[in-house]
Amino acid sequence: MAFSPSSTKHTRLLREFIGAPLFDVSAPPEADPAWPRISIITPSFNQAPFLERTIISIHNQGYPNLEHIVIDGGSTDGSLEILRRYANRFHHWQSGPDKGQSDAINIGADHATGSHMTWINSDDLLLPGALHSLSRAMKEHPQADLIYGNQLEIDASDRVIKRLYTVDFDINDFLYEINIIVHQQSALWRTDLFRGIGGLKMFRYAMDYDMTYRMYRAGARLCRIPHFLSAFRVHASGLTGSGEVGRRRGGEVDAAFRDYMGRDRNLFDRVFMRPLYKARRMLFHPNILLAAMEHRTWQWTGGGRGK
Repeated sequence: MAFSPSSTKHTRLLREFIGAPLFDVSAPPEADPAWPRISIITPSFNQAPFLERTIISIHNQGYPNLEHIVIDGGSTDGSLEILRRYANRFHHWQSGPDKGQSDAINIGADHATGSHMTWINSDDLLLPGALHSLSRAMKEHPQADLIYGNQLEIDASDRVIKRLYTVDFDINDFLYEINIIVHQQSALWRTDLFRGIGGLKMFRYAMDYDMTYRMYRAGARLCRIPHFLSAFRVHASGLTGSGEVGRRRGGEVDAAFRDYMGRDRNLFDRVFMRPLYKARRMLFHPNILLAAMEHRTWQWTGGGRGK
């Protein structure tokens, strides 16, 4: 079955965008102070099949004040050769043992000099124009501490398999739904806010969910923009694609619920409240329902076979 025209178009544009560098690999990024400085951290470990596409998606943005920091956990799969090839594009990069993804991001944040930051994993991608869209949103919403938008889900061959629409942030929706309403790859936040909450906890599966919650508790003002900004890759060797995240992130997610509600999540919360919030979101945001139906139809008709 052919996927929807919208998702097919996204796939074509994305593949064209990351097909080759549109920048001088040997030259450092521009540093035009007229634009807000954005720091992007890429935690990396043995993702050589995807790493170069991640780097290209970040630097093909052509953003005039970009700072890219790569923290590699000691890869042995060819990733270092890729990193050395693009070394002049990085504000800082290093390779050596660390304590995992959260630790790598915290290490990268220590090197960040931008007013705003995010992280893009070494198998994910930024979409064309993402950083300019976020920068414009900063100027249009100067009070915002965290800005976020929509996200695509892609497979190992960069094909769009799902569109993920966001909604305005609501703490109850966020806590009861469990799933990530703020997609970190499609978000940008103040660097001092990240440091003010102490960076990431040493979580393995829900560090982004927990970060968003703690930023909210610290008084952060969240702003949603209606643009697709990033692509989250699901593949067999990844934590999400292997199903490990879905099976094991519950305890890390429940920590936020317990802190805010003052009690543990119970059976009523799981079997009634969560579906209620999910249904409400789909009722008031039909695009979310249509995207979910599109993805399910794709799955039911053997969508994974065609490229």
